[in-house]
Amino acid sequence: MHIVIFNCLKPIKGRACPDMFKELIDRGLDYNKDHPSTSNNVMSYEIYNCFADEFPLSYAGIDAIIITGAPESTYEPQSWIKELHDVLRDVYNNHPHIKLFGACFGHQVIASALLEGYGVRVRKNPKGWEIGVHSVEFASEFLRHFPEFMHEDTVIQRKIQFIHQDQVTVPDRSLPPDWIILGRNELCDVQGLFQPNRVLTYQGHAEFDSDTTKAVLEEVNNPAWSKEDRETADQLDDADYHAGILVDFLLG
Repeated sequence: MHIVIFNCLKPIKGRACPDMFKELIDRGLDYNKDHPSTSNNVMSYEIYNCFADEFPLSYAGIDAIIITGAPESTYEPQSWIKELHDVLRDVYNNHPHIKLFGACFGHQVIASALLEGYGVRVRKNPKGWEIGVHSVEFASEFLRHFPEFMHEDTVIQRKIQFIHQDQVTVPDRSLPPDWIILGRNELCDVQGLFQPNRVLTYQGHAEFDSDTTKAVLEEVNNPAWSKEDRETADQLDDADYHAGILVDFLLG
């Protein structure tokens, strides 16, 4: 499987974001090691630094595109953000074999590029920042597409790292018929989006560990964040579960 990574984030204390996603996919393959779809799969990667206006000249041979997080907002005027919107619309409309996955900014820019005509918007969250580790309650409608990740008659909540103030807003019943909101929590109603066999997004950062989250918090150093807010990054998360779903989606 050949995966292109649209990198929108410069290295964090020497760690490149594309490497974090490669590691996440390896963890997902291990999490799903007993699943037939993961056997004999060889992953190859190609990286484009979107913030440097790098984009593919051809989409031949690409099976999936991953869009990383970014410090910018999807509605900022930088030329590369506008081009990223245009590229995602082109890929979605003209290359139906290519799957799309986005995390945080990647989640938001996919929503902005593909669903704006349905009233979907990216806006500042009036509840403020969501940082550190928080739980997401997965929608049963979403998990029905991933039965190995369900437990019958049980609400599934899993933890993931976060650093975001922007959020995707979806008016009631405005999504196209085959699109699903992945889940929610008390801080954010749209914790991801899903279109079967085509699009998966996470608002959270399954690719981040606690050290990475804390490094970003230290670099940004927003005075509005309390010590307690920052310390939530040290809590245990369920990144392997999220990685397993991602790999199931990519290989499904």
